Amino acid sequence: MSTQRENFLAAMVALVCWLSVCGTAVTAEPKWESLLPAIDVAQAAVRGDWKKTNETLSVGAAEGARLSLPVVPQGEYDIRVSFTRKTGRHSIGVVVVQGGRQVAFEVDAWGSHLAGFQNIGGRSIRDNSTRRENVSLENDKRYTMLVEVRKDQIRGLLDGKEVATHRTDGSDLSLPELWSLPNRRQLALVAWDSETVFHAVELRTLSGESVSVAKSNPPAEASKKGSRSTRETASTPNVISPGNAATARGQRVLIVIANQDFFYREYGEPRQELERAGIRVTVAAGRKSACRPHGGSGQGADGGIVQPDLALSNVKASDYDAVLFSGGWGASAYQYAFTGRYNNPAYNGDRAIKAEVNRIINEFVSQDKFVCALCNGVSVLAWARVKGKSPLEGKRVCAPTREAAAGIYDGRPAQPSCRWHPEANGAILSPAGSIGRPGTAEDDVLVDGKIITGEDDPSAREMGRRIVEVLSK
Repeated sequence: MSTQRENFLAAMVALVCWLSVCGTAVTAEPKWESLLPAIDVAQAAVRGDWKKTNETLSVGAAEGARLSLPVVPQGEYDIRVSFTRKTGRHSIGVVVVQGGRQVAFEVDAWGSHLAGFQNIGGRSIRDNSTRRENVSLENDKRYTMLVEVRKDQIRGLLDGKEVATHRTDGSDLSLPELWSLPNRRQLALVAWDSETVFHAVELRTLSGESVSVAKSNPPAEASKKGSRSTRETASTPNVISPGNAATARGQRVLIVIANQDFFYREYGEPRQELERAGIRVTVAAGRKSACRPHGGSGQGADGGIVQPDLALSNVKASDYDAVLFSGGWGASAYQYAFTGRYNNPAYNGDRAIKAEVNRIINEFVSQDKFVCALCNGVSVLAWARVKGKSPLEGKRVCAPTREAAAGIYDGRPAQPSCRWHPEANGAILSPAGSIGRPGTAEDDVLVDGKIITGEDDPSAREMGRRIVEVLSK
């Protein structure tokens, strides 16, 4: 018996040596790598109040809450997310990329316990082939979501059970507007109006190579309260920085605000989104002096005073890729061809400054660059004159329903809706709250050629994302 055992062991040793010499090896199981250590919440949060501890990631209840994950996937891979929905009755999901296209895998969606991938062929879970019914989440219960991405299909599972599979090369995939992201190559976590804790976020590549993680690029200029700072980003093992398409092209955006009564949120949130994508922002105003926002417009406890980088008279469109006119009643001071008069003298503006605004708009248009406006900033474009007519004439436009500044309109005292300005100049107005999620202005931003308009301050962040999107193409 002892001799037989010795012979068996000798044979096994010989087999191992032979396999080594022949170069034959057993393929190791692909390694899961945690993404949590590489997440910088300040840079990655797109919408919602996201917080990170040493062990978890959490988000408060907010419509359209989403956070970009610091990974640019290559080839075939799996992503595994462990989570607990604490409150709410809506979807939790993960955005994946296949064939260069983003798509969301969601469970307990649309308030109807639906699950699947959206969009497929432009259709949501509600009416595409991956629709699965009666997939509900129980609050305070932990679940694990797994999405397998292969070259010819995507597959989503919940707690090890298949929910949906779709055969595709990625060409029919798209992301719903309500989940739009600044970088269309990255993955993301999403949660609709549901406080959620994410216990683990892991990714593995089938090649067995280390995960390719993208560091967030710190903005050159701080985005809050007009202050400026540079922040170092800690290095992460096995991390690469693929960069951002906008950064690679050195793109710049000019934001124009009023010296008096600009709406802070309509300046601050687009700026955050632009700088998050690596785009350099310059701020201009009629005069190079302190700009003071409307009270209660999101400026914070410090008052939100912004010192512009330059006066409008020093702006050259050739230095920028796009211009954004933010809102607030103070933007009325930039209406070049408006023949009325406002009760607040500050809103009547200065004729020379109005001429500079009109020059700037003409330069951007003639150079075929993007001209953007948000809320009452749309009135600035409405009253500009390019070759004798408004640049909004015949354009599809978003504009706010809220009241414009009180004054004299068409020769008599009035205070019409801010929509009166583009309507009076031949624009085609989009119904309020009609884009994307019905009844909200969060995603009401329209792109018509090189003109981009946003409805209101809830649309501010979406405006920033849209500008990033068009400049990244």
